[in-house]
Amino acid sequence: MTARTAPAARFAAVAVAMLAAHELADYWAQSEREAKHKGADSAKGRVACTSHVATYTAISTAAVLAADRYLGLGLDPRRIAAGQALSAITHYAADRREPLRRLACWAGKRPFWESGGALHLDQAAHKTVLGLAAAITAGGAR
Repeated sequence: MTARTAPAARFAAVAVAMLAAHELADYWAQSEREAKHKGADSAKGRVACTSHVATYTAISTAAVLAADRYLGLGLDPRRIAAGQALSAITHYAADRREPLRRLACWAGKRPFWESGGALHLDQAAHKTVLGLAAAITAGGAR
């Protein structure tokens, strides 16, 4: 790559890194306790969700930093932080379940949600935000 990587190349690299990190963090790294309790309307649920999102964000940040270093992307640290913040905040909201359920109902997806589609809508929301977070992250170079 050149000294200044093209924005589209930065976006592609960051998006792939964040998607890979998402799969690792949301499935492999999430504990059984976090998965079981993160949506509960209780202090235990909030703690479980916070713990999951902290691990998720650490893995995602590490993946973006590794891509930046090894591919010479020249990412702006402020944009990395902004992308990770968007991902973390929205991941927490989605995994608390009720905000995402309300969004699904508002969007006319209540029957799908209630017939087993909640996991699919959850993952679609996460991955949509990952695209936005990757665009924010890749949008400017140092």
